[in-house]
Parts: sequence; structure tokens; C-alpha cells
Amino acid sequence: MNSVVSQAYFTEGNTIGQGFDTGLPGVTDVQVKDAIFDVLNGKFDWTTGVNRLYSVLSQDFIYKDASRNVVFLDNHDMSRFFSIVGEDVKKFKSGLAMLLSTRGIPQLYYGTEIMMKNFSNPDGLVRSDFPGGWAEDKVNKFSSEGRTAAENDVFNYIKTIAKYRKQTTALQTGKLMQFVPQDGVYVYFRYDNAKTVMVVVNSNDKVMSLETSRFSERTQGFKKAKDIVSGKVYDLSVAMEIPSISTLVMELQ
Repeated sequence: MNSVVSQAYFTEGNTIGQGFDTGLPGVTDVQVKDAIFDVLNGKFDWTTGVNRLYSVLSQDFIYKDASRNVVFLDNHDMSRFFSIVGEDVKKFKSGLAMLLSTRGIPQLYYGTEIMMKNFSNPDGLVRSDFPGGWAEDKVNKFSSEGRTAAENDVFNYIKTIAKYRKQTTALQTGKLMQFVPQDGVYVYFRYDNAKTVMVVVNSNDKVMSLETSRFSERTQGFKKAKDIVSGKVYDLSVAMEIPSISTLVMELQ
């Protein structure tokens, strides 16, 4: 499926008018997956990079309920995400933060939490056993002691955002409002009556300064934004310095 329309064709109650209804509440969202890859591996212009992700999500009106789609970055039939981003940890983390904060139901393939890698050539290379759990295993990645420092860093990064998502209905069932990307920086909000979460994606390989006044429709009434991973608190009244190749998930306060 190479377009949002062809993908939505297979979901229930869509607006395409295809003459039959599959009854499927959602699909595995290949279009969002491909767009996130483009954010991380492409270049920013009118149709690629963060603009592509913005464009894909702007077509959510075609679905009866886009929040029922499963969003993912890899699976047993495709190359592992860590390899797709060239084993670049910054890109890896940025993509995972998008996955866990955008609309839909996030799916993580086993081993992503310890940066398991390989290309699907053949598929067996991406289906290796998770290290640990058996007496003959030399290492046990199920415990922090068995993981390397880099693996624990990624493990805890995913754990922090996933736990926050579990505790925050705005990321589970809240609305999504996105703003047109500028200079390779893409901003969207997830919000409900309980909380407002601001997500900033910087696809550039340099620090970017972000003026927040453009987002007043969603930031009005808030003064601060707290990064849920680092704990850093940003002042919304001044420009925010966004680290290179990063996705910040911030709760507005």
C-alpha cells in the first residue's frame, strides 16, 4: 500500500465510498512508518522529511478513527529499525519518541529495547533469539547487569516514555494537533481535558531555536514545558533550544 488512501480502503467506515466495508477498525500504518523513516533518513523539503509525516497525518480524516491504527517501526518481515537508521542512536531514539507519542496504538518488535540489529536478508536474520532466558545463554539481556551501558540507556529511554504514555490519557486517546513544519522542525500536540503534551521533532544535524508563539492555540494558559525524559523545564515565553536529531516529549505546565 503506497498511499494513505489505498491503506484506508481496508478500514471500516472510511470516506472513500468503495462500495463495501471490511469492518476492520484499523490497519498496520505503513504510511506513518515510512514517513518516520523519511524524517530520519531523508532531507527536508516540500515533500520529504518532516513535511512527509505532516502530510500523512493530515489525511487522517479519511479514516473513521485513525487512533485505531497500529503504528510501528519494524517487525519480523522487515529490517530492524536500528539498522535502518544506520545504527545511529540519536535517530533511533528520535523515531521511538515519535512512535510512542503520535496517534495510534504503538507496536514494538522484541529486541528493539536493546538495539537488536540486522537487515531482512533473509528474514531469519531479524528473528534471532533474544539473548537470555536459557541456561546455555552466555548473557542475559533481561537484566540490567547483562546489558551494556548503551543498551541500558536505550532500554531506560523507551521505558520512561512508555510508562509516561501508560499514565497519560492524552497520549492514549487524546486529540492530535500538528503545525506546518518550518526549517526541518515539526511540532505537534496531544491533548485532552487532563493534560497537554507538546512534541518537538528536530530533523536537523544542528541545534535549532524554536519560537513558541506560533503555537499559542495550544500553549495558551501554560508557562512551562517539562521534558519527560530528562526532566529539563523550558520557559515557553522565550525561544527553546532543540538538540540536533531529537524528538522532545514535553508536558505543558
